[in-house]
Amino acid sequence: MKNKSHIKFEGNTTTDIFKTTVLGRGSKYIEKPNDRYIHGNNLLQKINEIKNFFDNSETNPSLIKDDSVYIEFTSDWGYKLSFDSFDKSGFQLLNINEETRLIESIEEYKYSLVVLANEGDVSNFIKKIEVYLNENFIKTDKLTKEKIDTGEPKNKKLLNNINDLKIATLKSFWVDGLYYPFPNENENIWWEVWFRKSDDYIAKLKSVYNNLEIIGCQIGQSQIELAEYIVKVIKGTSEQLSNSLLLLDNLAELRHPQEVANFIESFEDKREWLNDLKERTENNFDDNSVLICLLDTGINNKHPLLENFVFDNNLHSYNESWGFQDSYPNGGHGTGVAGLALYGDLTDVLSSSENIQIYHGLESFKIFNNIQEDEKFDAPKFENAVSIPSINKPNNLRVYCLTILRNNVFKGRPSSSSAIIDKICFGKELGQQLFIVSGGNVEINKHEEYPFLNETECINDPAQAYNALTIGTYTRKDKIDISTGYKPLAENGAMSPSNSTSLLFDNSWPNKPDLVFEGGNRSTDGILTSDHSELRLLTTDADFANDIFISFGDTSGAAALASKMAAELRTMYPHYWVETIRGLMVHSADWTDAMKRNAKDKRNLLRTVGYGVPSIQKAKFSVENSLTLIAEREIQPYKNEKSKGQYNKYHLFNLPWPKEALKSLEDKSVKLIVTLSYYVEPNPGSRRLATHYSYHSHQLDFELIKRYETLAEFQKRISKPEDETDDTKPKRDGVKWDLGTKVGSKGSIRKDFITITGIEMSERNILAVFPKNGWYKNLKRQNKFNEVVRYSLIVSLETEENDIDLYTPVMNQLAIPL
Repeated sequence: MKNKSHIKFEGNTTTDIFKTTVLGRGSKYIEKPNDRYIHGNNLLQKINEIKNFFDNSETNPSLIKDDSVYIEFTSDWGYKLSFDSFDKSGFQLLNINEETRLIESIEEYKYSLVVLANEGDVSNFIKKIEVYLNENFIKTDKLTKEKIDTGEPKNKKLLNNINDLKIATLKSFWVDGLYYPFPNENENIWWEVWFRKSDDYIAKLKSVYNNLEIIGCQIGQSQIELAEYIVKVIKGTSEQLSNSLLLLDNLAELRHPQEVANFIESFEDKREWLNDLKERTENNFDDNSVLICLLDTGINNKHPLLENFVFDNNLHSYNESWGFQDSYPNGGHGTGVAGLALYGDLTDVLSSSENIQIYHGLESFKIFNNIQEDEKFDAPKFENAVSIPSINKPNNLRVYCLTILRNNVFKGRPSSSSAIIDKICFGKELGQQLFIVSGGNVEINKHEEYPFLNETECINDPAQAYNALTIGTYTRKDKIDISTGYKPLAENGAMSPSNSTSLLFDNSWPNKPDLVFEGGNRSTDGILTSDHSELRLLTTDADFANDIFISFGDTSGAAALASKMAAELRTMYPHYWVETIRGLMVHSADWTDAMKRNAKDKRNLLRTVGYGVPSIQKAKFSVENSLTLIAEREIQPYKNEKSKGQYNKYHLFNLPWPKEALKSLEDKSVKLIVTLSYYVEPNPGSRRLATHYSYHSHQLDFELIKRYETLAEFQKRISKPEDETDDTKPKRDGVKWDLGTKVGSKGSIRKDFITITGIEMSERNILAVFPKNGWYKNLKRQNKFNEVVRYSLIVSLETEENDIDLYTPVMNQLAIPL
């Protein structure tokens, strides 16, 4: 689908008096009964069609083919397949995928699995279905030994929850759906192909390579051997791979290519890779470009990959006697952050042949000198790090990136440093700013410490700041050569071993981190863990005369990647508020299957990996079936009335909605995602339990109209009418959001979502943004009752249906030229 700019709209908002609100949530799980005979005969018909495949399939006679077939089984929503039963049935289970959706905050699951079967396995499965149709399970009474017919069909556990079965397609093996869409049929690209290891896997691979060469695919030279897999990179179209790989029985998974970081061995090799990258880099940086200001150990800006993007006059230091260059030992620190903030992980960039375009540049403000450290009082450094570069270049948009932190956080309690960052972001002096802060690292030395230490070690100071975008780590780096004797510690898509969390924060403090980016993995021998270059990111080395590249990662590396994304968004949308840029990053994020599988509950999820992994594609663009609306507004939450603070106004949005398009979807699912991003003015101290001394100046929240609820009823539910009595008090049960306010409404950004039918979604375009408590309202001596604050509201509609256009009708409503 064609990429389109998000739709920022004015108007469509009214203001009304605000009094109170009550929200609620709930969840329910429902099981579905099955008609034994209809269901069994349906399965029998489908498996017989697959049996005919063995007799009727035609292939290129030059290609080698195994006498087997891949079959994909899927459950219905809300049902789990009996995975163990498939293994016991004679099939070879290859992969399992889980999908989730939310219907009015009821979390439903749908499962699919792929098995390998020969003709005998299929015949055996047919017999199991026939037994299911005709025989009941007989149990024996323990006392009388009487045989009792239970009425329950045999093989019910295996068969009852199968909703569909079919010959698997190549897409059935694609396990990177969260990160990358399945490639188009004729897109000639590199694939990472995972082959099962069997007793004869070497001979089997020769057959694979024969087929691939005949079909016209390019086979990569490198190969990784894992405990159960051989991993190769292969270039071709999905049609070519379908016509070759599916003929043999050793295919396990397909992934987006991920190179390991140790493919460069000698200094001469590194020089060649460096020169190739420089030739492929298109420098679009100029005097007006967005700047990422790195608060770190300085930058060695003469590195060949940095020299054109960070100039001497953009190097600053809190103490000029420290100098401006990167003084950190063993390859530096700030220089490595700089490389990632410009190029991303050099593992990916160097292994590609594509040109890259860079539109942003760098600044450095040195806040740490390991040789001559000053007193550990960081708040003034942060203020100087904003004011000095702003005076030097007052007209550039910026992203600030802090990757030097302190350990003691006291369970999320604000510090002077975190409060200063909140103050800087709020922008009373220099305007609102975007501040990205690494969450701080956990050191895992023993296998058994992961993930226990991550759950018990808190986010570092000042990453607890409300307004900062705090970055943690996850990893997709899970490939390490089996000959090393090591395995990756964290599974693909899981929290990285370096990630710190906010599980031990006091409940009132924000959920941190906000987002997670790639931070690398650790290797393990089952007892001890260690760093391994194959599981790390690759970036620029401060000692570039001796070593051009260096392994890097952890939360500093992740924060650098987040800053790169933020700079690209600010470049693309220079007129968006920083609250919107921050909001888009959170709005685009999602959790991996591994994150959802490993989390005990929603609170655990939010306090370990935040809102998950952001998508640059979703953050930048809408498409026809995924529409993003943006509203930037100002509101006065409180007022001075009768010598005290009172609630003032709330905003009511009549969102521009593609109603007819949504109606046409009927009972097909549509997901609504809402993100509210704003900054608070901090009020740090140890008196937060007293109402007058809350840390946050104000809080904002949102709510959506319910189905069949009139506008007047919705307004009464949101704001208490002046004439309300106990007799006229309405029921104030809120929308059953997936996260809900109890766990999700923390800090100064809130995101939530629901999934409902298209026809229901067409009726629910009324949304309210309203104030909650804060010290602006309660702290009388500050006299800030009448302060006006701003917020960014981001609303998305998404559907998996590809033949629907949600975008154009909204553009037509708003009279915006396409």
